[in-house]
Amino acid sequence: MIKKNLYILLTLASVFSFAQVNLYSEVNTNEAKMNSPIIFTVVLEIFGEDLVQETPIKLPDFSKFNYDYASEQNTFIDPVKKIRINQLVYQFALDPKQAGNVKIGSALVKVNGKMYKTDPIDIMVKEADKKPAVAYNPAKNMYLNMQVEEKEVYKYEPAVVVLKAFSRNIANFRHLEPAKFEPAKNLSIRSIVNFDESIEDSENNYSSQIVGMFVIVPKTTGLMEVPPVEVPFTNHKSVLVSNKVKLNVKKLPEGAPENFNNAVGKYDVKIEMIDKGKENFEINKAFNIAVKVSGNGNLSPSIVPKILPSPDYEFFEPKIVNSSTATPKGIEGEIEAQYVIIPKKRGDLKISTEAFSYFDPKEEKYVDLGSQVLTLNAVNAQDIANAKTTLQKVNEYTNTVLEKVDSPVMSTEKLKVKQHKKINWLVIFGNLLIIGVGAVIFVYFNKRYRDKKAQNLEKKKLTSQPIVTIAETESLLRNSQTFDIQSHLNYLQRTIDDGNTAGFFQAFEELKLQANQYYKNKNSLDFSDYLKTNFGLRAVEKYNQLITKINIEKYSPFSSVEKLSEILKEIEEVYDLN
Repeated sequence: MIKKNLYILLTLASVFSFAQVNLYSEVNTNEAKMNSPIIFTVVLEIFGEDLVQETPIKLPDFSKFNYDYASEQNTFIDPVKKIRINQLVYQFALDPKQAGNVKIGSALVKVNGKMYKTDPIDIMVKEADKKPAVAYNPAKNMYLNMQVEEKEVYKYEPAVVVLKAFSRNIANFRHLEPAKFEPAKNLSIRSIVNFDESIEDSENNYSSQIVGMFVIVPKTTGLMEVPPVEVPFTNHKSVLVSNKVKLNVKKLPEGAPENFNNAVGKYDVKIEMIDKGKENFEINKAFNIAVKVSGNGNLSPSIVPKILPSPDYEFFEPKIVNSSTATPKGIEGEIEAQYVIIPKKRGDLKISTEAFSYFDPKEEKYVDLGSQVLTLNAVNAQDIANAKTTLQKVNEYTNTVLEKVDSPVMSTEKLKVKQHKKINWLVIFGNLLIIGVGAVIFVYFNKRYRDKKAQNLEKKKLTSQPIVTIAETESLLRNSQTFDIQSHLNYLQRTIDDGNTAGFFQAFEELKLQANQYYKNKNSLDFSDYLKTNFGLRAVEKYNQLITKINIEKYSPFSSVEKLSEILKEIEEVYDLN
């Protein structure tokens, strides 16, 4: 019995020795001074392959410190026990913001359904000496460099500006907020959203990261100075300021066509129907066409050629659909001007645009694409009625009459069988009589139909009503949709209250997706373009700064309640447009 119990105890001991979890934290000192960083370390060790870490380590709240951190993950085999050990180490340099008794909370992790936590640590922080050490400054050993890929361009030719940050400590990159490019009178500026943000090694122990890319379009000639760009730090007064760069802007060559409207790049222009499949268009009834300019260059609504006026048709101010984006190659995409056209003349209808030309900076020559023409056929109601053949009209009226008259010729098969034996003259005369009566009725009703049609056309001229087009109906449906920002804000606040950090970022993605869909349906613009059109470039920069800040915080090893609440306040400022 004793041997059996001893065997069980040894077995359990071997299990616990091969599968265990160690989570602990420590500091290098429990008494510190202001401006003297405290080294705080958290270590998680998992022994064996049967234990699964179910949650990332939830670190304490560091809102009472300025800090830098580094992390390291190792996997190795214990040479004595012959088991695998997974080790994760976080090390923080904590700089207290105020003197007094400061508590560092517990770190938490869940492994195989069990929650592990470290003990909280109390730190006594004293006032700094009379000659304090240099205060924490994330801008130390860090600088910005702005470069222009093409330093010599033509007037209105886009140039790409690249902004790089250099630092000896890669942890400083996560403290940077989005770059701010102040508006300038002689420059048009658009931010490039999607670019490579990977960190690269540089010379002299520096690392570099692209923190901003812009497309600038110069509006004047001569030697131009691109103003410096500012990049602020999160929760710090320090600001990185880039260098200035000079741009040589050349005059456009002589010999520009008369219709040249400052379009520089490479473009294609066309005019086409929006209502596909139609061949004939009725007078005084509206339809939709589009003038499209696509390509790469200083693409903007101002270069799209307009429709020329004509007494043959009427049109209104177009709706602009801007599908262009700023890219490392310039401004690319398509801009479409959608017109509502109302024909006023019967016959061939030619809708013409202004002549369009552009300057190709690569070929260094002007290209004249001329005027674009769309030829259509306009008809009236009488033309539509007359388009039917006589046989079609006879068939329509004969079918109507035969439906109301009982005909003796109902059993066709029996008549055909009897016809071989004997001619039935009674049936023949009956059919002739029916045809004669049908012809008289056809002439009578056709005359009444023409008279009534003429009266209706006369009334239509006197009391014409506005026609609702398909585009107008779709616009009403889009405007009837709603975007309830308050419900999203309430849900984001609830995720913060519940400590659900992952849910917070997922809820924001849903908010961003619904906002883009709503404004695309309503205005054919995504949310960023809607902000630019209605609230200006500063609103767009604020929106881009918010997206960048959320992306940085999303991949942070921890997120405090105060930080998420601060981000929520910025979300409300950006999205609540009432």
